[in-house]
Amino acid sequence: MSVESVSSEFHLINHGGFNRKIAYSRLGEFNAKHIFLCLPGLLETRESFHPLLAMVEHFDDCCWISIDYCGRGNSDRLPTSEQYAFSKYLADTEDLIETLIQSKKLKSNRKLHLIGTSMGGILAMHLVNRLNHKVDSVVLNDVGFYLHWSALTSLYQNIKKSDGQMTKLNVDVRAIEDVQRSSHFDLHYEFDLVGMRFYSLLQNFKGNIILLHNAESPICPINVANQSKSKYPNLKVWTLDNPGHPAKWDESMVMKLSQLMRLKPKSMGNTDIKVSLPIPEIVQSTSAFGSDFIESFLKTSQAYFESTSEDPKPWFNQLVKRLKFWIRPYS
Repeated sequence: MSVESVSSEFHLINHGGFNRKIAYSRLGEFNAKHIFLCLPGLLETRESFHPLLAMVEHFDDCCWISIDYCGRGNSDRLPTSEQYAFSKYLADTEDLIETLIQSKKLKSNRKLHLIGTSMGGILAMHLVNRLNHKVDSVVLNDVGFYLHWSALTSLYQNIKKSDGQMTKLNVDVRAIEDVQRSSHFDLHYEFDLVGMRFYSLLQNFKGNIILLHNAESPICPINVANQSKSKYPNLKVWTLDNPGHPAKWDESMVMKLSQLMRLKPKSMGNTDIKVSLPIPEIVQSTSAFGSDFIESFLKTSQAYFESTSEDPKPWFNQLVKRLKFWIRPYS
């Protein structure tokens, strides 16, 4: 992903007469049909989504936004009179959505998608509960509708071990301290002896819900994914045969996401000119992306054309055949 393709911007929050900035990365234009709002994990920054942005930049009519919560990355820290808490991150995110996305009277068919990692997934569920019909889909990364107490204990132990790394990510020391307090999780949830439950937040939601998780995750292993599926039969579960937390996006998952959302690849411009070029020149013009990009582009484009009612365009079929033939020698 080129540095020029992703812009680093700031959203101004005014609360109680105090102004502070929320930093966010943006790939694409606000007037795009598909808006993807990416919400990081507990002590992650917006850069945790940059690998995903690198894999999706060839999709057309999309705007991808990843944010730094207050006290993380390039966002301002909270004044000493305020504590870091879930409700603060939720309020800031809602303010950003209302100001940057919903206030713009653009395309009537615009779609808002939420992608939340760990804590970001819990915030996404609360956003759905508040915004409901304004959200079209939710992707939960390694957090299901249940969060066991044992998983929380493991998570907080890891936080204590990684204080030094958090400082390198420019995370406020007060934020590291506050996330370990019981007052940090101050949003609604149901609970029992096993842990927290969130499925009631989505009971009236009609859009797509995807759970991407690692089979051996300490937070959302297979049994938690199955529990979540039992409460929401339409839940789409994408399991990666990996340990650890959270799940890492790869080309296959991006492919599934693009097919589900019916994302289109960007136009290659004047197709008559492109196809008439000698094949080595075509490959050389795309060599900066590498063969992985080309393969991903071909598969995604093929999936899109097959999902439409129209016949695949002849120029595309021709390009696929010729590129496949020449990819290996030039990769």
